[in-house]
Amino acid sequence: MLRCVAASLIFALSIGNSQVCAAPFDEPAANTVEFYQQKVEPLLKSACYECHSHATGESNGMLMVDSLISMTDGGTRGTALQPGEPEKSLLLKAVTYEDTELQMPPEGKLPADQIEILRTWIAAGAVAPKSDAPRAAKKMSSEKIAASHWAYQKPQAYQLPETASSGQAGSVIDTIILEKLATKGLQFSPRADRATLLRRMHYDLTGLPSTPEELERFVSDPRDDDQLIQITVDRLMTSTQVGERWARYWMDVSRYADTKGYVFQEDRQYPEAYRYRDWLVDAFNQDMPYTEFVRKQIAADLDPKSTEKDLPALGFLTLGRRFLNNKHDIIDDRLDVVSRGLMGMTLACARCHDHKYDPVSQADYYALFGVFLNTDEPGGEPFPHRLTDSKENRKSHILIRGSPGNRGDEVPRRFVSFLTPSAEKFGEVGSGRAQLAERIIDENNPLTARVIANRIWMRLMGASLTESPSDLGTRCPPPELQALLDHMAVDFVNNGWSMKHLIRSIMLSNVYQQQSVQREDAAKIDQVNALYWRANRRRRDFESLRDSLHSVAGKLDNTVYGKSEKITEPPFSNRRTVYAHIDRQNLPNLFRSFDFASPDTHSPGRPYTSVPQQSLFLMNSDLVSELSSGLGDRARQAATDEAAVRSASAQLFRQVLGRLPAEEELQLLVNFVTSQAQEQTGATETIERWIYGYGVFNAESNTLTDFKRLPAFTGKAWQGGAELPDAKLGWCTLSGEGGHTGNDLQHAVSKRWIAPRDGKLRISGKLQHKHAEGDGVRGTILVNGGNSIGQWTAKNKEERTDSVLMLILAGQEIDFVTDCIDSPAHDSFAWRIRIRYEDGAREEFEAEKQFPQPPKHPLDRWQQLAQGLLASNEFAFVD
Repeated sequence: MLRCVAASLIFALSIGNSQVCAAPFDEPAANTVEFYQQKVEPLLKSACYECHSHATGESNGMLMVDSLISMTDGGTRGTALQPGEPEKSLLLKAVTYEDTELQMPPEGKLPADQIEILRTWIAAGAVAPKSDAPRAAKKMSSEKIAASHWAYQKPQAYQLPETASSGQAGSVIDTIILEKLATKGLQFSPRADRATLLRRMHYDLTGLPSTPEELERFVSDPRDDDQLIQITVDRLMTSTQVGERWARYWMDVSRYADTKGYVFQEDRQYPEAYRYRDWLVDAFNQDMPYTEFVRKQIAADLDPKSTEKDLPALGFLTLGRRFLNNKHDIIDDRLDVVSRGLMGMTLACARCHDHKYDPVSQADYYALFGVFLNTDEPGGEPFPHRLTDSKENRKSHILIRGSPGNRGDEVPRRFVSFLTPSAEKFGEVGSGRAQLAERIIDENNPLTARVIANRIWMRLMGASLTESPSDLGTRCPPPELQALLDHMAVDFVNNGWSMKHLIRSIMLSNVYQQQSVQREDAAKIDQVNALYWRANRRRRDFESLRDSLHSVAGKLDNTVYGKSEKITEPPFSNRRTVYAHIDRQNLPNLFRSFDFASPDTHSPGRPYTSVPQQSLFLMNSDLVSELSSGLGDRARQAATDEAAVRSASAQLFRQVLGRLPAEEELQLLVNFVTSQAQEQTGATETIERWIYGYGVFNAESNTLTDFKRLPAFTGKAWQGGAELPDAKLGWCTLSGEGGHTGNDLQHAVSKRWIAPRDGKLRISGKLQHKHAEGDGVRGTILVNGGNSIGQWTAKNKEERTDSVLMLILAGQEIDFVTDCIDSPAHDSFAWRIRIRYEDGAREEFEAEKQFPQPPKHPLDRWQQLAQGLLASNEFAFVD
């Protein structure tokens, strides 16, 4: 204890003595290594190393400042340091903010005393410790990385060994993978059974299930497996459903949507956007060579081989977000979909500064920016989203830190420099889109064929060969099966850039046809199945699941091509999901629940999650309930006796899952549909508050008679039939907001409200007619069909429809009648109605918020069985 006290006392005395007796600290001279170590290096480390050092791996502008050699070598702007001449050193110019195009650090100017330290050090000769290590590292971070990174080298053809690695090697694809598996002591899993293979092939090529009859023929076919599989693949390849399936994949790549996103008061719709989708379907069906496929999507208007029917291909560029029509953001989006979508290059990262990782400079970005800067959208026929070259030559400049108000050097239009060392310019005439397309599809471009080959492999095998399908830059390590990726890229090019050829070659390989059964021995060695020792088990994606639901229910509309349709609102569309209307700003939650690709930007690939919302949709959605009702009804009608119940149960099972149930499964089905234990013993009474209908209105006596419900429900309105005008009821329509009058006083429309209890009411509202033409509409409020409490006429104006406080009895009816007066022409109207009890409880009823829906009836046992089968994992998973 005493020693501790003594030590503390001595320490305190030493501090006091140092403050009184210590000599002033002598700072090192500016021309010494010590000055650099004590003053300069800490300053650079805190202000610059984050973006310009070997330690962090960052080299913005290819400049490192963590050694004297690195600073004198400089970056893309040349040397950063001229010892003895601070005013000529870019390093000092950057920190003093004297040059408006070069201001570092970007987040704020350094304090004056720190700038003076750098000035003093440079003026004194910029003395620092000598080291050659950073220079060697610098060379690896320069554009010379293009000569060493695997993806920047041209793919090489695979040299087949003299003897196959295994009897399982049925193709070059198999040989390459088996060689890799052999290094781990592994081999392929056995081939999947025929039923599984047919299910898999149908899913990959058409997205739809095979029919039970197709499955039975395939399983019992006497031909050997190899021959049968090849014949089946070739047959399915001819189906127009292949184009519908694979077009949707490309729509993920091209960020397709039918709307522009948020554009304030501008029309949000892209008129005729669907024509781009239809062009994709046709391109895949005719197996358009990928070179043509790319060329037309970038420059169809400039391709002499193109016709008017090819102009919708330009939707690849034009159907992205509009960013409130900010041209810089629109061009950036187009550069991103071109570079990531077609070449696996993150070009957009160089918008504000040189790429942090890849040999892509800001000058490269703005050279290609100039291509789209010189591209206009003329609109009109034959495709409203087509492009054309601008008539004037617009110069492109580097925008310092991406700011349009901070222009730097002019950059001529050209391709990415490290992929074209000669830096050949695109020329002064035209936008350069045609030349851009040619550079992308050039056989010497090492990226394009690899990227599409990997995308096709990923779609068929359930996993990408590379860590990032849309970024093959320096952060993407060589894939474990690089030889396979290179082989497919070379084979793809050698076979006319045929996507169907590559799809077929993968599907006919043994690796594709394996079982997906887990093997514990292999999983211990390769847990994530990176070497494909088994098939990856896959769940149906959203499109395939929805299409399959309709298909097995016999409701799928197989019409090819056409306008986009909303699929989440009743009456539910039976068209394939590829034809769904995609609202970029308001993507329905159903799409998001099933991992649909965001249409806001290019999508490298979809995640595959399992979340409760997916099961809840299959158990509770009106769509699945509707499809289940139809399936269950047909089965119930066939179940006329005990034997027929077994047969109907088995056939329902077969219709949904494609196979007959085992005896144990069949018994469970029969027990379920014949059990009465869980049946509802009585119907629950439904109390209606609003009824939408029509009747005969007498304008003299102000009475409504012969009131009937409007029979057809569209999901948004009640009307006479599916199409307007209806043959019997004409234009009669009622929605929550308003509607349209009938053709005469015999067909006046009415929103009828039924009072839930006695009380005092106050009614308020607004009747609106927006048309200058016609004779307007008349609104009348009646109690029990004959007691008028208010009447208003509106023609091209809005009228308040408020009534006095009144007494009402439970069960009494109030009709809000709208008639055409004399002519139904231009008689659409809006009538917002609010009814409120004024006796304390202040209950409110609003027609718009309480829009009546068709009554829902609980599913019976057969319908529940159908729904259970549709919601099963066996239906949702491919294998």
